[in-house]
Amino acid sequence: MGKGGAQVSGSSYELIRSQLDQADAGPMQKYGAGIAHDGTRIKEAKRPQLHGTGQPLLVGVRGKWYDVSKYVSRHPGGDLLLEFVGKDATAQFVAYHSDRVLKGWRPVGEYEWNAEAPGGDQLEGDVLRLSARFETEGLFETPRSFVAQRFAITFGFLSAALLCARLAAVHGLLLGFVLGPVALAAFWQQSGFLMHDFMHNHMFHRRKLDQRFGWFFGSVCFGSSSHWWRDEHNEHHLFTNTVIPGVGLSDPQMGETIWAQDPMLFAYFHKLVLPFLLRIQHIIFLPVLIIIGPIGIKIDALVSESRPSEYLGMGLHWAWVAGLISSFPTVAQGLLFYGIASLCVGVLSVQLLVSHYSKPFADKEWVKGEGRWARRQIAAVIDITCQPWMDWFHGGLNLHSPHHLFPRMCRCHYRRVHGEMLALCRKHGLELDVMPWTSAVARTIRHLRTMKTLFSIDPR
Repeated sequence: MGKGGAQVSGSSYELIRSQLDQADAGPMQKYGAGIAHDGTRIKEAKRPQLHGTGQPLLVGVRGKWYDVSKYVSRHPGGDLLLEFVGKDATAQFVAYHSDRVLKGWRPVGEYEWNAEAPGGDQLEGDVLRLSARFETEGLFETPRSFVAQRFAITFGFLSAALLCARLAAVHGLLLGFVLGPVALAAFWQQSGFLMHDFMHNHMFHRRKLDQRFGWFFGSVCFGSSSHWWRDEHNEHHLFTNTVIPGVGLSDPQMGETIWAQDPMLFAYFHKLVLPFLLRIQHIIFLPVLIIIGPIGIKIDALVSESRPSEYLGMGLHWAWVAGLISSFPTVAQGLLFYGIASLCVGVLSVQLLVSHYSKPFADKEWVKGEGRWARRQIAAVIDITCQPWMDWFHGGLNLHSPHHLFPRMCRCHYRRVHGEMLALCRKHGLELDVMPWTSAVARTIRHLRTMKTLFSIDPR
């Protein structure tokens, strides 16, 4: 938030509010691409253009206005701050920041804010109080033992993959060809989860150090730009399953040009393509994710990136992959080993989507309203049940509601807090979807098939 500043008059605030309303209500040209903190464009993210007025940009936290006009370009989350100009952003601020962030920052004004029930919703207040309690209980810290365990598991899979590759390449053992690709896929999968952890600053809680490790596990090990993923993931967390009416999708990680998983997306597909797509999307969903997903995310990152460090990381990834392939007697054998591993890691693409794809979309501007954060996060996720010893397979993200409500919390604490999440939902009469992974996959496929019926009723 912006430091210092004089008291802002009511007329100044009204001018800023008027500009924001005009941007929200205007046509497509009123929106610009979302920008990460280093100036990189964020795919799909669209931000109201608010500049050239010389007026302060006010964002509210706990009843106090802060001027962010001189801070937006330095904000680690990029220009996401502009989404909350003239709005209360208490819930979003608390989700991503410790109160220490505001130390030394002087508010420039005040507004009415109900701490007991922000926006008139007591659930919002309960979640804020729960977050404060989790902070005092140390649940936003990560035990070093957990970090060591994740490293051991990840590099254990890599060691097994390399051993199996040698057994297959040098000794011609079929077992190496059977187990090796599975181990390599598990290494990629766990690297992806570690990228997620580090880019959330979960492991060391030191942003620069975490981001470097995230680069290593994401760009070098997994092969997809870690910072590109992080920029889109920040957008996804704040605006899960959202659309800007008349503009398009605003959640870059929950939409592809070959899926129409909600009626709110129908308008953004060609009218001749959509009916055909809706007839087949539930059939091609799993094959596309498993076969094309692993290489698709790498290609998407490659064409979307512009940062030299990320090109270096992805180059190093393909260098070690090429070395692995060339270690086999023939290139065909090496490519076969790699191809089987790629198919196996396609499961990760399925894991990433079933927690959201069958959940409803919403208007982005509505989602930003005060008191709507907690309910929207709960409404947009599915929690996956499994035995605790299987958490490694899901990267701990099977319990997705704690992750979305408390994104500063490491996955090692999700089982500890999930019971409190369920109790909170019961208290407020909310239903939190909880089901086995296979049921979530089946529900997603049924949901995609249902879109055909909805389109026939309301073709838009």
